[in-house]
Amino acid sequence: MRNNTRSVLLSIALLLAGAVAVSAQVQIELEPNKKTDDNKSNNSRWQIPAASLPCTPDNKEWWDELRDAAETVRRSRGDKKDRRKFADLLAEGTAKSFKPPIEDRKPIYFVTAQPQYTEEARRRRINGYIVMRVELRADGTVGEVTTRNSLGYGLDESAIAAARKAVFLPAVQNGVFVTFWAQVEMSFRVY
Repeated sequence: MRNNTRSVLLSIALLLAGAVAVSAQVQIELEPNKKTDDNKSNNSRWQIPAASLPCTPDNKEWWDELRDAAETVRRSRGDKKDRRKFADLLAEGTAKSFKPPIEDRKPIYFVTAQPQYTEEARRRRINGYIVMRVELRADGTVGEVTTRNSLGYGLDESAIAAARKAVFLPAVQNGVFVTFWAQVEMSFRVY
């Protein structure tokens, strides 16, 4: 039964990865992410697009390194060393005043974490979902996370902790990274 619960939770986490991008609520004016030839593979929604706007050679080199680092993070499922390299590249771009050479778009998630069931919630067979409002900052960090509802038994805290582990490329508007507020729903089911 324990393995079955884990596989269900993993399925929920994978579904959540897609649902996060779909259910995001924008406080800035952004067009939906455009479909390009890059979007032919299933993984493309978790990949940074190639530079499509004019930029300096140094800016393009930084962008290509950032794309490679994001792919490494995605493949390693958020290895700490890989996360650090990606964060350092984002910070380097800001320090050097590099601009993302792509059109306006919503954040791109590379890694999302599944919330963990607490033993008490499992024992009481608590089922349901938690809706959260998550601040995805322009610097690539997760800021404020607030819950809209509660399941109790430690599940709220578990959902918040999982939301904080997301790795993403910040939203882009007018050639700069911007903060984006997303509505995220995490489900808990005991079978």
